[in-house]
Amino acid sequence: MRIKFNIFQKMLILLLILLTPVVALYYYSTSKSINVIQEELIKASLNRMELFVAQMDASIEKFDLASAPMLVDTNVLEYLYNHEMSDYSLMKTRLLIQEKLSLASASGNWRNDVTVYFPQRGDSISSSPSYEYDLEEFDSRFSLGWSYSEDLEIGSGFTRTYVTTGYKPARPDDLDVAVRINLYKWSFENLLDTYKSDHSDNPFFYKAGHAIIASRSAKGPEMEQIATDLGDRVQSRDSGYLIHSYGGRPYLITYYYSNLLEWHLIDSVPLDQIIGPIRQQRILFGASSIILLLTGITAASALYWNVHRPIFHLVRAVQRIKGGDYAYRLPTKSNNEFTFLMQNFNEMATQIQDLIENDLRSRILARDATLKQLQAQIHPHFLYNCLGFIINMTKMGKDRAVMDMAYHLADYYRYTTRMDNQGVSLGEELAFVRIHLEIIRLRNETLTYSIGLPEELAELRIPRLLVQPLVENAVVHGLENVDYPGRVEVSVCVKDGWLSLEVEDNGTGLNKEQNDRLYSELEIPAGEYTGCGLWNVYQRLQGNFGPDAEIVLSQSRLGGLCVKLHWRLGTQDERKEEAV
Repeated sequence: MRIKFNIFQKMLILLLILLTPVVALYYYSTSKSINVIQEELIKASLNRMELFVAQMDASIEKFDLASAPMLVDTNVLEYLYNHEMSDYSLMKTRLLIQEKLSLASASGNWRNDVTVYFPQRGDSISSSPSYEYDLEEFDSRFSLGWSYSEDLEIGSGFTRTYVTTGYKPARPDDLDVAVRINLYKWSFENLLDTYKSDHSDNPFFYKAGHAIIASRSAKGPEMEQIATDLGDRVQSRDSGYLIHSYGGRPYLITYYYSNLLEWHLIDSVPLDQIIGPIRQQRILFGASSIILLLTGITAASALYWNVHRPIFHLVRAVQRIKGGDYAYRLPTKSNNEFTFLMQNFNEMATQIQDLIENDLRSRILARDATLKQLQAQIHPHFLYNCLGFIINMTKMGKDRAVMDMAYHLADYYRYTTRMDNQGVSLGEELAFVRIHLEIIRLRNETLTYSIGLPEELAELRIPRLLVQPLVENAVVHGLENVDYPGRVEVSVCVKDGWLSLEVEDNGTGLNKEQNDRLYSELEIPAGEYTGCGLWNVYQRLQGNFGPDAEIVLSQSRLGGLCVKLHWRLGTQDERKEEAV
C-alpha cells in the first residue's frame, strides 16, 4: 500500500531531515571540544604543579647549601675542639656561629631555624635565641632526610639533620657536631596561598599518617575526602589526576609527588568553571532548535491552509470536470503564486532525485570496491591447481582425497574472504596456515611441516594473513624446484618481552645479494611502491606494532631460508587491532 503525504507532512519531514544532522554535528563537536579542553586543563594543571614543586624544592635546597657547610665551619670546629679558650673567646666564637646561623636562616624568605648541636659538649647554638639544648628532643627528631613533626618549637613543620658521618649513630652523644634545619608549616601555607591565587581552588600537601597542610583560605570539597578517594594513588610516588564529583559537581583532582619532601601536592578545581559555558551553549542551542522546530511547524501549518487547501480544491475541480461536471467552476483567484510554488517544488524534487542517484552511485562504487578487494585476495592459479587436483582424484576414484581437498579449500577461502574483522588471534592465523599446508601436502605428498605455538600465546591478536604469505613464499620460492622432500617449520616464542615468529624451510635459500635486495625493498615508502608478499607483511607489521617491529632474514638451520617477525609485546593499540 502506497503512503501519500500532503504538503504539511512533507514540510515537517523535510524540516526534521535538515535539523537532525545539524543538531547531531553540533553536539558531537561540542563533546570533542569539551574533551580537548579537559585534556589541556589536566596538562596545564600538572605542569603548573610540577613547576611549583620544582621551585619549592629549589628553595629548600638553598637551605641545604647554606646550612650543611656549618659542619666544617672554622668557628664551629674551634668551638668543638679548642677546650683551652677563655670565656671571652668562647663567647665571641658562639656569637660568630650564631651570626652565621642567622645568615643561613635568612637565605630564604621562609620561617626557619638552624641549630648546631655539640652532643659531646652537651651544648647547642641556634638561630632561634629561645632554643635550649635538649638531647632527647634532638634524638627523637633526628632524620637524615626531610621529616614532618607536629610539635616543633613554634609549630609544626619539616626537619632535617646533617652529620659528617652520613648515618645516625647508635647514641646521639657519640656525635661531635650536627646541624638541624626546621622549616615551619606557616611557610608552606604561604606558598599554597600564592599557588592558589593562580587559578587554583583547594591546594594542600598530603602524606599518609600526617596532618594535612592546607592554604589558609581553602574551600571546596573536604581535603580528607579527596585524599580518601585518591586511595593508593597517593600511597606511592606517582603523579596524575582523577575526575570525581562532590555534591553533584565534577572536580578535576591533580596530584604531584615531591621527591625531596616525599609528600604529595594535591589540588582540586571545579570543571564546570571552564566546561560549564560550553554546556550552557549546548542547552541554548537545543532550546533554539526546539524553537526552530516549532516555528517550522507553524510555517508548515500556514502553508497547508494557504496553499494546500486551494490546490486540493483545484484537484477536486479537475476530477469533477473529468467526471463530466463541466459546469463546475472555481472562484476567480490568481494562481501565479501557485505556479511559482510548483516550479520551485519541481526543482526541489529534481535535487532530491539527484541526491538519491548520487547516493545509489556511491553505494554501487563501494560495492564494486569491496568485490575487487575480495577478488584480489583470491589466488586464481592456486584455485585452478586445487580444482585440477579434485578432478584428477575424482577420475582415480580417490574420494577421500577429494573430500579432504574440498573441505580444506572451503576453509581456506572462508578465512581469506572474511571482511568483518581483520584482526584475528595467533591461534586462528596458524590454524589457517595449517589448512594451507594441508592443501599443498595433498598435491605434494613429500612435503612435511610442523607448527609450534605455546598455549599462552594462542589468543594474541595480530592482523589477518600476516603469517600465510611467509609460508606461501617458503613453498613457492624455496621448495618449488628442489628434488628432495620439502619441509616447512613455523615456531613462536617470547623472550624479554619480544615475540619472535619464525618460518623456516629446507629449500634453496638466498645469497647475500638477494638478501640485501629484499632488505632494500622493505624500506621503500608505501606511496612509491605497491608491492606484495613480504613488503606488505612488513608494512602491516610496522603499522600495527610500531617502528621497532622488524623482519629478519637469515639462513635456516634446515638449510634454506629463515624469515623471522620480531616485535615487542604490548605495543599494539587495542582499539586499532580490530580495525586492521
